[in-house]
Amino acid sequence: MKRFLAGCFVIAVLPLSAGAAIPLEQALELCRAEQNALRRLTCYDAITATETAIPAASRAKPAAPVTPATAAPVAAAADAPTTAEADFGIEHRKTAEGAPEQIYLQVKSVQYSPRKELIVEFDNGQVWRQNGTEYYKIAAGEQHYVKRGVLSSFFLGNDNSNRTIRVRREK
Repeated sequence: MKRFLAGCFVIAVLPLSAGAAIPLEQALELCRAEQNALRRLTCYDAITATETAIPAASRAKPAAPVTPATAAPVAAAADAPTTAEADFGIEHRKTAEGAPEQIYLQVKSVQYSPRKELIVEFDNGQVWRQNGTEYYKIAAGEQHYVKRGVLSSFFLGNDNSNRTIRVRREK
């Protein structure tokens, strides 16, 4: 076991030292040529580690001379990556500003899918389908609410009951 761990350590460390001395394209070509999957993976990991260790300013290409005609687009392009980097990983959490957390709707019709999922059409034209097959008492003409949950989920409920079901929007 100790030999195995020592071998893994050597495999992980060697590409790090070799990756820093050779250009990126050549290092990628060396990794592609590796037949052993584990060694190939550690080689790519080593390249990634060395690339992230290099400051972004040293990797940047030399800038073209700035003329008055190109000055405005360059400034706008410079702002875009910072916003993209700031939003990285939370894009799915973006909601419209001022979007309500809960809306009340009047039930127009109630149907069931072949899998016994509830399909509810509201007066405003929205159609919501139940996720799952739990029982939920609902009838046409009643007022229910749809509220926002975590991780882009939604719940259908009624003020007269503490029972809710998970739903997704169809139309």
